[in-house]
Amino acid sequence: MSKVPVAPAKEGAENEPEMPSIMRLKSRHGRGISVRPGGAEMANVYRSQLNECVVEDKKTFLPRGGIIVSTVAGDIQFGIPPETIKDSMKLGITVPTYFVILGEMFDRQAGLNMAEFEFPAYFNFFCLKKRVTLICMPDLEARVRAIFTETLLGPEAGHCMGEMDHGGECNETAHPNFREEGYYLDGMRRDLNVDTLIQFKTFDAKSEVSIDDKVKIKYDLFTKSYKVIDVTVKNKEVAKVEEKFSRGPKRRDDEDDAADGDEEPIKEPAPVDNDRKPFETPKFGITILGSSHGFDPNGSTTGFVIWVNGRGIMVDPPPGSSQALEKLSIPHRLIEGIILTHCHADHDAGTFQKILKEQAVKIYTTQTIFNSFMRKYSAISGFGPEFLKQLFTFHPVKIGVPVEFYGAKFNFYYSFHTIPCVGFELELDGESMCYSADTNSDPTVVEKMFAEKAIGQQRRDMLINKSPLRGDHSLIFHEAGVPPIHTPMNLLVDLDAHIKSKMFVVHVTGSQIPSDSGLKQANVFDTVLIDMDHDLGTEEEGGEGVHALQRLLQTLNVLPNFSPSAIASIRSSMSVKEYPSGTSIASEGSPITSFTIFTAGRADESASHSNLINRSYFCGDYAGETSFVNDNAHKFTITAKTNVHTIDIPMEVLKPLLDSCVGETEKFLEDIKAYARLQTDGTWSALGQNVVFKEFTNLQRKDFFNFLEPKEEFELGQSIDIQSCGILVLEGEVQVLLDPSSVEDEDDLSTYRGKNNRMDFIDSQVSSGAFLCDINSVLNEKMTYVTCEALSNVVVRRLSRGGLIQFLTRYPGLMVQLLDTRILTLEGIE
Repeated sequence: MSKVPVAPAKEGAENEPEMPSIMRLKSRHGRGISVRPGGAEMANVYRSQLNECVVEDKKTFLPRGGIIVSTVAGDIQFGIPPETIKDSMKLGITVPTYFVILGEMFDRQAGLNMAEFEFPAYFNFFCLKKRVTLICMPDLEARVRAIFTETLLGPEAGHCMGEMDHGGECNETAHPNFREEGYYLDGMRRDLNVDTLIQFKTFDAKSEVSIDDKVKIKYDLFTKSYKVIDVTVKNKEVAKVEEKFSRGPKRRDDEDDAADGDEEPIKEPAPVDNDRKPFETPKFGITILGSSHGFDPNGSTTGFVIWVNGRGIMVDPPPGSSQALEKLSIPHRLIEGIILTHCHADHDAGTFQKILKEQAVKIYTTQTIFNSFMRKYSAISGFGPEFLKQLFTFHPVKIGVPVEFYGAKFNFYYSFHTIPCVGFELELDGESMCYSADTNSDPTVVEKMFAEKAIGQQRRDMLINKSPLRGDHSLIFHEAGVPPIHTPMNLLVDLDAHIKSKMFVVHVTGSQIPSDSGLKQANVFDTVLIDMDHDLGTEEEGGEGVHALQRLLQTLNVLPNFSPSAIASIRSSMSVKEYPSGTSIASEGSPITSFTIFTAGRADESASHSNLINRSYFCGDYAGETSFVNDNAHKFTITAKTNVHTIDIPMEVLKPLLDSCVGETEKFLEDIKAYARLQTDGTWSALGQNVVFKEFTNLQRKDFFNFLEPKEEFELGQSIDIQSCGILVLEGEVQVLLDPSSVEDEDDLSTYRGKNNRMDFIDSQVSSGAFLCDINSVLNEKMTYVTCEALSNVVVRRLSRGGLIQFLTRYPGLMVQLLDTRILTLEGIE
């Protein structure tokens, strides 16, 4: 086995040229516009995934995941994660034409589509003039066709909700005819269909597929693996690929095998950086998560966070954007919504990843785009649309009707693209920004369409009058790309200098922007902001400091909403500290003298005893809460894993403020005391012995504890009822049984992935840390056939159906992980 390093992007990478300074620019109201750098090293978060490529005999393990097997019939790729073609392009490997969909298309843990065939198909067809071959199980072909029909041609006319999408003063002449506009942009689309770009090969009754009579792929149901066989060499097996999605070869436990040198363990990528600084949420700003397109091997697809009064709304989150937020020390709970502009894979691939991360969010888009997104991801995930809708809140937007978000107003409009796509304007306190989304902003094309009666009067007026090229905004984010389905670069180059000075070009590589054009591309992780406070001088310095701290505490959601006088008291006594990586923040046994709030970086805890979870602390977490229950010594050591920033509030100041409050603040104190008591309880230890629960964030752990009922004890031989509830085993051993032959109605054994994926026989003995729950029967209010019996004296804590549903509704990613399960232990899930 060998390792092929992937060449890292150069510092100031070629796709991210040096950006012209805009530090001295002023907005239309005289406020300063500036760029807060995210840090050159920080931008390597995406590149850290591309640390190295592992080659093992005929198999190449791609950095993003998936395996390419070299055969006499050509390269065959198993597994298709988002942006997979970028791995091949960066490695200098020809993008394969054969792709095998591994098992289920949707990775529930990652929240990603692991059968993202759109861009491999586009690249092969439009760039290489080839058709890809998708190899899959017969039942997946119909789902793939549904997905690709939706993204290639957009929704059928009957699925376009013209009346529902428009409001205000819009009439029928404002409604786009999406497919006709797509045909107008690109005439060859009239002759395109799924079969133009994709050839399907499905496994036959023997679970085999033949490729050009040279190679045979055989699926082994027992081992859940694929064997690649060279028919031309006496049916020689050349490779074996496990069905479970892989990011590298497995480690071997057998020391002798490891010593043979056949396989080396893959090293974890080195930390990208240690320099974590607190992220100050702007009153009005944009943090760039990606600014390139789906064919750029060195860049991430375009997406960003818009900040309004300290709260974020994410636009088209790229894959890996959750990791990007953590690198920037931005708590996930600050992002309260997602704007989905359209359903091409380079814009929607990271959406479910964000939906399933920590707390539930809102999705903002039109009814037409939302319905298309539901049809697409229902086909990808195998979950029905009604179930998917439980995972988030849909906020429909209407063209012509403003949408309020923390004091700002969004106005949406349909851009000019091949499928339904929305751009928008945003206004806050007299300042504004706009985003073109994917579009062709060439006014001559729009006027020609109108003259030929391809669009109506209001549609024409909206495309012309809402065009970002008019320069009516404080900040402009505009796409460019290969015409006719994107805006030609020369159109932007020819704009007036004052418009270009406030414009950021996205959806392109930096090398596509002429160096002398006056145009710029924002660097990944930079934050572009309008200084809404200081330039206007509306507050005195001391007053602004109090308000800034109040915004920070509200943003982190750590402490309750104190009065300005209480905030002033905290501010005058608190300490702002920085700890270099590797230094101690608190020592086991040392006195707790302050309430520590983490504002950046990561710290880990360790203890000499074993009944505690070894937590990690990130931005928005806190330590010292056990002091509220008269436990005044740290029970663990906290060490900075990266550079860590904290705010320390003396307990002698904070406790009296909390003790003197009532209402919401009083409840906060009760909750934090309960949380502190559980840290010396067997509950805390049990969670640390569970494969899913041990990964809880501190906020998830706190909420989970709040739903647990008091301890129950069972003696040897007693039955433990899990009907309509879940139980967490704190002590003892439990026998868990499920005999499918005893189930009268087969529907009771079907999973959320359909009747073909039935529950298996269960006969397991579990102990402390196990969570026992027939999650499907709880959610559907059906009887469970799982029985549990105490094999010793057993102590459990119960989670009622109501509590479980509330918890899973708050954290939809956990719901998706737990579906179809009965047992969660440290070893795994059944």
